[in-house]
Amino acid sequence: MSELQNNAPSKQDRKDEFDPRLEGLLEHLQRLLPHPEQVPAFREAMTTEPGADVRVNSLLPVAATIGGRLASISTAIPWCAQAMRLPPELADIVSHSLEFRLGALYMQAKATTLAVQALDPQPGELVLDIAAAPGGKATQIATAMVNTGLLVANEPRHRRLAALVGNLERSGAHNTLVTSVMGAELARSFHNVFDRVLLDAPCSGDGIVCKDRHMLSFWSPEDAIKKSVQQIGLLRASFHMLRRGGRLVYSTCSLSTEENEDVLLGLQRRFGDLVRIDSFPLLTDGELAADVAVKYPASFIGAARIWPHLHATEGAFLAVITKMGETEWDTVYEDAGPLLRQQPECVDREGWATRIASRWDLSLQLPEGSELIAEGRQLHLRPTGAAAFGEHPWYVRSGMRVATLHKDHYFLSQQAVALWGDQVQQRRLDIDWQQLQILFSGQACEAHSPQLTGEVICFFDDMPICRSVVSSDGTSIEGCIPKVARTPRLTRLLS
Repeated sequence: MSELQNNAPSKQDRKDEFDPRLEGLLEHLQRLLPHPEQVPAFREAMTTEPGADVRVNSLLPVAATIGGRLASISTAIPWCAQAMRLPPELADIVSHSLEFRLGALYMQAKATTLAVQALDPQPGELVLDIAAAPGGKATQIATAMVNTGLLVANEPRHRRLAALVGNLERSGAHNTLVTSVMGAELARSFHNVFDRVLLDAPCSGDGIVCKDRHMLSFWSPEDAIKKSVQQIGLLRASFHMLRRGGRLVYSTCSLSTEENEDVLLGLQRRFGDLVRIDSFPLLTDGELAADVAVKYPASFIGAARIWPHLHATEGAFLAVITKMGETEWDTVYEDAGPLLRQQPECVDREGWATRIASRWDLSLQLPEGSELIAEGRQLHLRPTGAAAFGEHPWYVRSGMRVATLHKDHYFLSQQAVALWGDQVQQRRLDIDWQQLQILFSGQACEAHSPQLTGEVICFFDDMPICRSVVSSDGTSIEGCIPKVARTPRLTRLLS
């Protein structure tokens, strides 16, 4: 063993290194508790990693079966019907499970699902998620919208775009427009237009120390104040892009007032009576200590602080805000808002839906205001008119890839199989668990039945798995499973 390895700090050493900072954080936050007797329980919850939570992705047909079966072995989340806590023995295998790899499950802490429940997005609306990566809340929004309307998912940090796009694709969300620009810059192009806006703000993360001690390496009350300056700017930009009468949810994974109530004050100082803080009936036990609450307007009592010791989850905060009138922005570009408000007909000029139906015996029902269009070698299902945004520097992509084209032939994407594969009957090939494990490891498996050759959709336990190719002699199957979905340790949450 090298000298460097001998001198490397152990896991316990790193934990001990953070202990003084942890104590400083706990003392800073526990003064906010409404009842002093809660302090021991609070400290325990803040230093104990919570259990594994998942959310069922109801965009995919298979999720209905999976969700119902998981409900019998898990604990329900009171504010989100699609979310549940798994038993401890399943926590370590979720990420390698078939259910997760198919996109039917998303690993998402139950505290974070509350923000979208408060946002309450509806089908057909215009919704903005202004800091969307890695995509948990964005995919939850798309699910609530049933893949209709338009969801603008913005992520200013380019290094996080891959995670956002990957999660949107895996979930089967195609009512999306992905952008990448700072919030204040985006507000120069969209004015008083969105029905709902979610700002899950970048924050210090003081509420998630229970699962990430690394945040202690930079946390301090002074750092929280610096973060609040950025958060105020983002909140003002989000509020400006909201239409009159629209709903804005401001959320963080922090408990401190510096990053929460003080940020709301920053919004009120800019827009005054146009800002209304609404009560949040889904959570009624998140109040502050009386001597702290008195420093803020009475309306702030409607905001929700998710205390870890009360809900067995990480700490978080959210506020529901209604916009009472239109606002102006200091610097404006050409208004792109009218493009969002167009309600065009469905478009499939090349008849791609008919071609796919004739090949696979499935029906692609195009949602209102969407188009099925080829761009280069990719066939996309996306909101109609998305091409008009391609001229803007903040545009990244839109919709979902349905197929890859090659010499007048199309190869269905994994997302298309997940969304519509359950309709396939004629070119359906049922495989067993051993074959499935081999395919997910990235290798070809032996075919047990030679009746079909060429392209098929593989099924396991009545679930569409992937597009595959059976060799011409019917002896082997090559699965077309994306690399990001493969795993040599494929497991099942449900047997």
